[in-house]
Amino acid sequence: MSPSATNGANGTNGTNGTNGTVANDANTFSYPEMATPYRVLQQYHSKPTKLRVACIGAGASGICLAYKMEKMMVPGSFELVLYEKNEVPGGTWVENTYPGVACDIPAHLYTFSWDPKPDWSNYYAYGGEIRKYFDNCIERFGTRKYIKVNTRVIEARWDEDRGVWNITLEDQQTREQWKDWAHVLINGTGILNNWVWPDIEGLHDFEGPVMHSAHWDHGVSFEGKSVGVIGTGSTSVQIVPSLQPVVKDMKVFMRSSTWVSPPFGAGVLNDDLLSKSSTGGEDSKRQYTFSQEEKDKFANDPAYHLQFRRRIEAEINSLFGMYQQGSAMSEHFRKVITEEMTRRLGPGNEKLKEFIIPKWAPGCRRISPGDGYLEALVKPNVEPVFGPLKNVTKEGIVTADGKLHKLDIIVCATGFKVAFRPAFKLINGAGQTLDEDWGDKVNLYLGVSAPRFPNYYTIVGPGATWSSGTLLPSIETTVEYSIKMMKKIQHENIRSIDVQQEAVDDIYAHFDEFHKTTVFQEECRSWFKDGKIKNRIYLWPGCTIHFLKTIKAPRFEDYNIRYRYGNRFAYLGNGEVKANVTGDVNGLATYVRNNDEEWDVE
Repeated sequence: MSPSATNGANGTNGTNGTNGTVANDANTFSYPEMATPYRVLQQYHSKPTKLRVACIGAGASGICLAYKMEKMMVPGSFELVLYEKNEVPGGTWVENTYPGVACDIPAHLYTFSWDPKPDWSNYYAYGGEIRKYFDNCIERFGTRKYIKVNTRVIEARWDEDRGVWNITLEDQQTREQWKDWAHVLINGTGILNNWVWPDIEGLHDFEGPVMHSAHWDHGVSFEGKSVGVIGTGSTSVQIVPSLQPVVKDMKVFMRSSTWVSPPFGAGVLNDDLLSKSSTGGEDSKRQYTFSQEEKDKFANDPAYHLQFRRRIEAEINSLFGMYQQGSAMSEHFRKVITEEMTRRLGPGNEKLKEFIIPKWAPGCRRISPGDGYLEALVKPNVEPVFGPLKNVTKEGIVTADGKLHKLDIIVCATGFKVAFRPAFKLINGAGQTLDEDWGDKVNLYLGVSAPRFPNYYTIVGPGATWSSGTLLPSIETTVEYSIKMMKKIQHENIRSIDVQQEAVDDIYAHFDEFHKTTVFQEECRSWFKDGKIKNRIYLWPGCTIHFLKTIKAPRFEDYNIRYRYGNRFAYLGNGEVKANVTGDVNGLATYVRNNDEEWDVE
């Protein structure tokens, strides 16, 4: 009998035939009720409640979240807002605009994995083009409607009885504070989000311009000036060779050594591109500009472009063995990078070589690939200055030996304050802040979930894959993980769900045992170790694809679940499925098929 012939009998017209009450329309959704004594819900099996989601940050994580929620969740069953503290969305590529800013991962991998861009200008994309890519994503995906700029999250407080986060926000222009709420809170800010001035006495007593790499003053001219650059990390590696040709002279203040390596993913670069180029793979010119012919080939032959991208990613994933202390691959990389750094620094310069080439193995801190940095350090107008700084005066920088280095401009290439904890106050249902709950350690499961902080998910927090390769696949898969958690919440009438402490203890026990033999535990100060020399290593114990396999599907058995109606089976509803309400013939017989294929019921 067809559904049309049974209207009024089995509820396919929206009426429940058992008790005559009107069921909710199939595609109309409402917020979940407060907990009440248990009763049979007048709804079809697993009908989603309307879920209100707030995400902090509108960079890559927020953009991805909005796209994936539209793709993975029932249309109309959710509300989303992306709170962005800056005037425009885009994350790190909005904040970092210093000269030479670029990604150290090949451009053709620095896209969302499903959204290739065939017309990148260079093999390693510069910051401006990356920002345009994400701006374009916002427009193409229709993300802008979710974004609220100039809005900083001050506090989020969990209400266990209602199953919601109460959020305090601040307008960054007026400083006015206001309130919002959400069933689920997503931290999409990243761990390198808040830049800080270096802790140097008198830094702002300097009479000339002082700028940070993450807050660049484009109104300052460097031409013919005496410039001091503080730092030897990845930003310094890009800034120094960009400024060196235009300044009168430059002093690079170095506190620590660093491995300056060949670029990541350089195998395909060397094999397919540089070997055919006019530079012939010259050490200081490993950047590559794509020809129009090459861009057209990527655009017109998607299969070729896909294989090009996969070969680069496979190369990066295959190099994880270099992080095993004393392994043949680790020793090989130490030898190769040491020889290359020595060669690129040229004859002499023994003091610089002794200082800058680390004693610890490559990878203990994130390696800094960079064209032209080592060559710039030995130019006649550049002087490396070794050791700690004493203070800054109105004329320049005083080093520990008491020498004053007179300068016109000071550049702080000192990076970000590592945000292993959110910049906002997070308070659980017991009234305890996350800082109080964690103490002096991190307590985060798979870089995503924190015990005792329900319905809260961090996108690639401490414990995820930060050591090498692009973060975007990890961002995507963690976003998908979070959405799978959201869907379980809304389809099964869950009030709150938080990870078990035992699960976190077990994964950290694995971390600790695994990292006993990795280079990360050597004598270097690293943000993998929360800025310390010796500490637990909050870094995924495997390559990127190993991490993705782990978080592809949530292990719900690792979570504590509390239901809105005190009964885990309340979602079964009134005995019908969605197809009963919509009158979908095929939907009412999905298991009837011609072959032994997978089937499901909506």
